[in-house]
Amino acid sequence: MKKLLIIVALLSSGAIMAQSMPPTFPVEMYYGCSYEKGKNIEDMMEVGAEWREWQEENDPVGLENYNAYIFTADFAGASIHGKSMWFGVANSWENFTKSHFNWVRNGSGDMLKKFERVMGPSDCMGHLMGVMFPTKQADGWVPTDIRPVFTALCTSKENASMMDFNSAYSKMNAFLDAGGMANKVAMFNIFPVAGQTTDYDFATMMVLESDAALAELAALMSTGGAAMQTQLFEPLQDCTQNSLMLSSALPGNTNWSE
Repeated sequence: MKKLLIIVALLSSGAIMAQSMPPTFPVEMYYGCSYEKGKNIEDMMEVGAEWREWQEENDPVGLENYNAYIFTADFAGASIHGKSMWFGVANSWENFTKSHFNWVRNGSGDMLKKFERVMGPSDCMGHLMGVMFPTKQADGWVPTDIRPVFTALCTSKENASMMDFNSAYSKMNAFLDAGGMANKVAMFNIFPVAGQTTDYDFATMMVLESDAALAELAALMSTGGAAMQTQLFEPLQDCTQNSLMLSSALPGNTNWSE
């Protein structure tokens, strides 16, 4: 019930919604995935390119409105070290639904078999659908091969309100901007809807524009940023499985979410 109340509050709050983008984004994740023997991310990117060609004929909605990324665990705990994740995001629920059920009906032939030779659903711990809310915006990023992404699984504390979270994000974002990180970092919270296998309220995601931006953030956090983050968010949430992932965009992504 607490998670549902948070989602409803977020849906009605204008404080974290982008003005030029939909306020929420549907996402799906195949997580805790392992590659088949002898396969790696390069093989996944090759299949991803073939999948984009398949979409041209079979899924024009997905081709234009669904972007996909492969997250590779870099600094992570033993339970997910060496694992990967498919992260897909659409620009609206209508487009997500059309593309997903088109795949369910029409993607189970040769295209699915190509994915399974590299990393199929049976090689993943789960398949999650969620709602993604932006908490810090960034735009105009140039596409790149790898972006650093910090992730964590969080549970909100009993007395934490939506106003408390909005206030904390507002102060943290102002600190980051003043420290030179304006438009170099984007932040999101992802609330699971279906497919959740562990007990948490939401996942946090901080995406850095580049590895150089990661170095800048590390310097800022070591000179007061970490203390401020702790002061703002420790009273509101408990987080575990803090990890640094490397995000690689699949070929053919469109620029609406770059």
